Amino acid sequence: MTPDHAAFFKLWERLLSLEEQDTTRLRAQLWTMTAKAREKAGRCFADMVLANEDEVNERGKSVTKINRWSYTFMRASSSDSSASLLSGHISRGDPIQISLEPDLLCLARGFVTELTGTSITVGVQSPLEVEHLLKRTGHPSTSQLAFRIDKDELSSGMARMRGNLAHLFLPDGDAKRRSLVVNMVAPQFDSTLAPKPHEIPPSLNDDQRAAMTKVLTAKDYALVLGMPGTGKTTTVAEIIKALVDRGKSVLLTSYTHSAVDTILIKLLNADFQVLRIGNSDKVGASARIWLTQQVHPDVRHLTLEAMGPSASADQLEARLMSPPVVATTCLSVNQWVKLHSPPANPQPPLLPARVRLLHRRRSVTDHAADMSRPAAVREHVRAGRRPLPAAPNREL
Repeated sequence: MTPDHAAFFKLWERLLSLEEQDTTRLRAQLWTMTAKAREKAGRCFADMVLANEDEVNERGKSVTKINRWSYTFMRASSSDSSASLLSGHISRGDPIQISLEPDLLCLARGFVTELTGTSITVGVQSPLEVEHLLKRTGHPSTSQLAFRIDKDELSSGMARMRGNLAHLFLPDGDAKRRSLVVNMVAPQFDSTLAPKPHEIPPSLNDDQRAAMTKVLTAKDYALVLGMPGTGKTTTVAEIIKALVDRGKSVLLTSYTHSAVDTILIKLLNADFQVLRIGNSDKVGASARIWLTQQVHPDVRHLTLEAMGPSASADQLEARLMSPPVVATTCLSVNQWVKLHSPPANPQPPLLPARVRLLHRRRSVTDHAADMSRPAAVREHVRAGRRPLPAAPNREL
C-alpha cells in the first residue's frame, strides 16, 4: 500500500469504528438498562401485551416465509405510560427483539410490519407459545405476560462495509475502483454514447437533459447533484429506461428501502421486468409510512416472494436472470436466495450470480450522498466495471 492508500484505509476504518462503538453501546443497553429506561430513549416499548396472533400464509398480509407468525401488541392496562408508539425511534420495517423482562431476553426476533399510535404488529419466524412461556417463567396460568419490544441494534452492515473497504486494497482486489475512489482518478466520458433525441423525453427540463446526457456518456461514473424537488428521481427513472432500451442490464441501489421503492414506483408502467430483492415485509418500510398511515403504491409484486414457490432450479433461474433491472439496497447485493421447495437436485443459490453476471451492465445509485464510500463501492463491483451512480445530494 502507498502512504495515500494507508491514510485512506485508516480514515475510513476509524470512521467505521466510531459508528460501531455507538452501535455496540446501544446493543449493550438491552442487557444493562430496564425496558422503561430504554423506552425513555425511544428504543423500546415496555409493558406490551398480546392483543392478537396469527399464522401468516400466502392468503394473509404477508407473502414471505421469513416472518411466518404475526403478533399485535398493545400497552398493558397497568402501564404508566400513555405516550404514542409513534414517538420513538422504532418504525415500520425496523428489526426488533421480543423479550420477557427480567426472565427471558431476546426470545424472538423479527420485523415491525404495522405501527400505529396504540399498537404494533410484528412478524417473527417462530410462535410465541404463551402457555410454555408462563410455565418457563413460573407465572400462574392466568397471568398476562408483559413483553418488551426493543429495536434490534444487532442488525448492522459494519462487517460488510469493512469487507468492501478491505477489498479495495487486497492484492487481487478491485484495482479499478481503487484508482477511482482512493486515487481520485478523474472519470472518463465518451461523447459517442450521447443520447439520441428520441431517448430524452420532451418533459425533461434543460438540467435534467444535461444530467441524463452526462450519465449515459460516462465510462466510469457520473454524479448528479440537486436540491430536493428538482427532479432527480424522475431523471434516474428515465436513465434506467434509456439504458434498458440500449440493451443494458441495470442494478438499481440506494441505502434505504424507501429510496429504492420511490424509483420503482416511477418504473411500474415500464415495458420491461424488474426484480426487487429484499424481504417483502421490509419493502417500503423505511418510507416512514406511520406519518400518514397510508402505504405508497405497492411494489411487492416485484419481489421473488410474491411470485410464489419456485418449482425447479430452472424456474428460479428464469425469474432471477430475465429481468433487465434488479433493485435492492446497497448492503443487500450479496443476499442469497434459496428455493422455497427444493427440487430433487437442488442447485446453489443464484442471486449473487445474478448480480455479478449482469451482462452489459450499469449501476444506478439513488441518494448516494446518504451513504459512506465503503457502503457504496461494493455494489458497483457487483454490477460490473463501469458503474454509473446517480448521487443526489439533498443538502446542497
